[in-house]
Amino acid sequence: DMAYLLRNVLAIGRGSLDFAKNLLQEKNAPPPPPPPPGDTSPEWCKCNVCRPIPNEIENVCCKRVACITRFQAFNNICLDRDILEVCIKARCDIRADNFNFSMESFRKVAYRQFVLWRFGKLGRGNRRVVPSCAVLSIRRMYTSADGQYMGYRNS
Repeated sequence: DMAYLLRNVLAIGRGSLDFAKNLLQEKNAPPPPPPPPGDTSPEWCKCNVCRPIPNEIENVCCKRVACITRFQAFNNICLDRDILEVCIKARCDIRADNFNFSMESFRKVAYRQFVLWRFGKLGRGNRRVVPSCAVLSIRRMYTSADGQYMGYRNS
């Protein structure tokens, strides 16, 4: 099944091996749980996991039937504390900064991991909005003590 899919996807020239792996992940992802009764997702949401965020520009969806937050890769790359701790250490090492393992640092590195995983290397003048479903999942895992979040900045 996997070899057939990979052979055919690559033969028609659509994407890369990563593209094919993502197709398989989507195919094998568990179905999203039904929304709670009376709780409807916004009209712009396709995955039924997103919720509105006050900053209007952040109201985007992953646009998948099986939400990207349900993928094991999302949990491994964006939520796993050990992975994020290594990312913080690596970034601090490169910048010659002291290690900072605050919830804010874990949130920021989780967003960075998501962007790197889904979009590749970005930078100043080349930004992407993290989907609402991913933002909310990361915020649930690494909460702010005062409930205040910086949100998306296009700089």
